[in-house]
Formats: sequence, structure tokens, C-alpha cells
Amino acid sequence: MRIVPQGIWRWKIAAYLFLAGMGAGAFIVGVVGDITGHVLPAKIAMTFAIPVVAVSTFFLIWDLGRPEKFFTAWLHPGTSWISRGFFILSALILVGAIEIALWVWPLNVLDANAGARAVLQVIGLVFAIATCIYTGILIGIVISRPFWNSPLLPVLFLISAISTGIGGLFFITPIWLAIAGISDARPIVPFMTLLEQVDMVLIVLEAVAVYVYMAIVLDRAPHAVYLLTRGQLSAHFWGGFVLVGLLVPFAIEYFTFSMADANGKMLSSFIAGVLVLIGGYLLRQLILAAGIRSPIYLRVAFQVRQGT
Repeated sequence: MRIVPQGIWRWKIAAYLFLAGMGAGAFIVGVVGDITGHVLPAKIAMTFAIPVVAVSTFFLIWDLGRPEKFFTAWLHPGTSWISRGFFILSALILVGAIEIALWVWPLNVLDANAGARAVLQVIGLVFAIATCIYTGILIGIVISRPFWNSPLLPVLFLISAISTGIGGLFFITPIWLAIAGISDARPIVPFMTLLEQVDMVLIVLEAVAVYVYMAIVLDRAPHAVYLLTRGQLSAHFWGGFVLVGLLVPFAIEYFTFSMADANGKMLSSFIAGVLVLIGGYLLRQLILAAGIRSPIYLRVAFQVRQGT
């Protein structure tokens, strides 16, 4: 039997899940930056995060095919996980936009009001974490796709979201500095070094989570696991996600996190960040593609619900 990837939820949904998670992860990184006293990278992360989350909704609207469905979902946040997700993302965008306006541009009133800034960040942090977890719940509730039905999926997406949030900051920081005309990157290096160490831990956790995830779903979704590890998607899984998205950025961060040269640090972090982002997108694309339908599993689940 030839096993082929599912073709209903494809790159648009993968882009939605990826961008929403990355943006939320970058917001979390920005909060951590502010708490640890690294104000400039915190502002960069916040300013990067919210537009990314906003752009993510475009891909979902595009996939839905009818823009009015977006507004219907937004007005009825309790009807489905898509509508709940719209509410969560909208709340994060609103809180984040307020903080950017009052802290970064055009106003700077929160520079002198750490208390108000902390309140906004705590609220935003709740919605950012909820966004990361929600992206895993959204596809995990589809009963007929047993590969997605694992409580570990939201955890995996949370880990990946924070890692891609770090990767996003690594990517955007040198671009931001160049646009702002800032040539001295030395004040940012300590925070970048801290994030490299955190990201190495996250990459290890992500690899372990993927392995455990595969082991958990193997019994009920063997064809999906085969598709990823030995089948049509194996080259993208091993060569793309594992090698390019995990191993290479881990190696770059491991061998350069103690680098003293600021420009060298920016370059190595930029490269690692791009690779982490590629890996984050591939993770979601591959998980979606491996969500092949299982009529037998669907029938069993239906019978259990009916008590037969």
C-alpha cells in the first residue's frame, strides 16, 4: 500500500501555525529580556512579535476562503477552537500593540513606568503562552487523524514556538540595528549569548519531545510515523527538520556562544536563527502532512463515544 501525505491542511495552515507560534514565542522572549534588564533586544522582540502574529491570521483567512468566516469566528469565541484561537490571537495583538505604542513608538511613557509595563507584559504573556499551546490543540482535536491526537502536541509546539521566537530575534536584530543606524552591537551580545544557551536546551527538549511523540502515536498511527521516518516525507524530516532545523543550529550556538567579537556573534546568531526558523516551519508542515486519515480509528472513537 502506497502511503501519501494528507492534502487538505497544507502550507497555508502550516504558515499560520508557524507564524502564530513564532510571534508568540518572540513576545515571551521580549518579556524575559525586559525582566533581565536587556531593554533594547526586548523592544526589538516585542516590535517583531506582534506584526508576525497579525500576519499569521492572514494565512488562516486565506485558507478559509471567505473573509466573513473570520469575523464570524471572532464574534463567537466559544463555538470552536478556531474561534477561540482568533480570540486569543486578537487579545495578544491588542495588548502587544498597546505596549509597543506606549513603550517603543510613538510614545515612550512606559520607560518610566515599570509597573504599568509589567501589567501589560503579564497579560500579554498569558495570551502568548495560550497562543503557543493553542496551535497544538487546534489540530490535535481532529479525531480522524490519529497522528495528531496526542496531549504532547501542544507541549511540542510550545517548545518549538519559544525556540523559533529566539530564532526570530536572532534573524531580525542585525536587520533592525542596520536600519536604526546602530553599528555597535556589543550591548546586545550578553542577551544573545543567554538566548543561545536557552535555545540549545530547547533544541534538545524539542528533539526528545519529537521522539517521545513518535513513540506515543506509533501504535495508533504507524503509517504516519513510517511516512515521516522512512517514507515519502523522510528526506524532509531527517535532512530538513532534524539536520537543518535542529543539529546545525545547535552546533553553531554551541561553538559560538562564547564568541567575544560582536559582529561575529551577530552573524553566527543570524545564521542559527534562520535555520531554527526553517526547522520550525518544517516541523509544522511535516506534522500536518503526516496527519493521514484513519477510518478505523474514527469508527472506534465514534463507538466509544456512543458507548457501544
